[in-house]
Amino acid sequence: MKELMLLINTMTSEERLAFYAFAKARNRRSDVKNIKLFQLIENGVTTNLANRLYGKENQNALYALTKRLRDNLIDFTASHGLETESDEEMQLLKSLLASRIFFEKGLHELGFKILKKAIQKARKLELYALLNEMYHTLLQHAHKNPSVQLDLVVEEYQSNLKNQLAEAHLMTAYAFIKEDLQTGDKDVEEVIDRHLKTYGIKLNDAFGFKSLYTLMTIAVEAATLKSDYYSAAHFMEEAYHIVNTKKELATRHLYYHIAILRLMSTTYFRNKNFYKAQEFLNLMGSQLKLENGKYMKMMGDDYYHLKALIEIYTGELLNGIKTLSHINYPTAESELTFVMAHFQNKNYKQCSKIMRDLSHSDDYYEKRVGFNWVVKRNIIEILILIERNEPDLVESRIHSFNKRYRKRLKDKDEVRVLSYLKLLRLYYDAPHQVTTEAFYNKVEKSFDWIGADREDIFVMSFYAWLKAKMQSRPLYEVTLELTNL
Repeated sequence: MKELMLLINTMTSEERLAFYAFAKARNRRSDVKNIKLFQLIENGVTTNLANRLYGKENQNALYALTKRLRDNLIDFTASHGLETESDEEMQLLKSLLASRIFFEKGLHELGFKILKKAIQKARKLELYALLNEMYHTLLQHAHKNPSVQLDLVVEEYQSNLKNQLAEAHLMTAYAFIKEDLQTGDKDVEEVIDRHLKTYGIKLNDAFGFKSLYTLMTIAVEAATLKSDYYSAAHFMEEAYHIVNTKKELATRHLYYHIAILRLMSTTYFRNKNFYKAQEFLNLMGSQLKLENGKYMKMMGDDYYHLKALIEIYTGELLNGIKTLSHINYPTAESELTFVMAHFQNKNYKQCSKIMRDLSHSDDYYEKRVGFNWVVKRNIIEILILIERNEPDLVESRIHSFNKRYRKRLKDKDEVRVLSYLKLLRLYYDAPHQVTTEAFYNKVEKSFDWIGADREDIFVMSFYAWLKAKMQSRPLYEVTLELTNL
């Protein structure tokens, strides 16, 4: 049922109307209940469904109906997608099929004419797999047309094969990189470099939107794992430069273009370049409105999350909290941002409430959102407990965190986390000492600072809490001061 609800909730109003027509055309009787079930879920009714539909508690019938509706929605999504999402690709596929039929009927001139136009369009759209089929057809029938320059066709075909193979290699490398990074504490750069070198992958303008998005995703995921977006910035800018040279194709690759803009905004935000982050966020917002906003439900939550983060770190904390409330399907990342925003606003009760909702184990979250998120979650939980003056829980959380992660953090060369926890314990045991010179010197000796321009924004946010205590100043004021240098 949850899967069915997600399918329906992500549909636009236009898609829902189209589905009604699709379902009615398929239904054999006018009183079938699949449309009624769809309407109930669409209107937010998800309880007591069997009674509403059958007048009794018939769970077996409801299960069968749910499965049938889900299958109908999958069929609709596929057929509707062919009609709307890949209109140009489908037209080119039809042209290829038509040319083959004309060749079989002996209408060679018409076949060559249609195929030549299709190849020109497919090259512009960088549809390498489809082009491969087109060149196969052209080479198969080239002997029927003396004007075909066979050497040129073979050269174009070989060039296209290289592009297609490069895309295939990139996706293979990406799959292995993801697998390696999810199965243990490995050196991120070594894993990425090894797999990219194995397939001879380098950034170049032959890559299409999908491949560029894949490369940029690898860079951002590596930056997230190492909390080092500074090192990724140059690569991201180079990749986006290539994207920009293909901007006439952007609307034809709308999904990937929006996703790339999100990655660019994220990179600039994490590097504290809020002006550029906002610039790319604005571009993302304008692209989300295209084609009747068909990607808004899919990517709108990412947009609002980024918008809120930028607002929070540019002095608009209350606006940021309000923006977060626009998120329809909260993720672990957006929920932790919500906690952080309320923490900056000193609303510790609300922080605790949201933290209770993040009720799964650390192992569960690490598999889904990564080890760095787990560390942040644990630290902010300890800070909340300190602010709520719960001594037993503070001591318990620090002890359990050290016991579980101390060796792992040392192995990852993340000793700053352990140093930070030591300082938290010192502060909590003797808060009056936090404003002394001795405590200040301890703080300075405890961290290996890498410079304000390179330091991760979330690392700075945690330090801001300590600095605010040391200087007896409001946390949000200190956070903005540190992150807007």
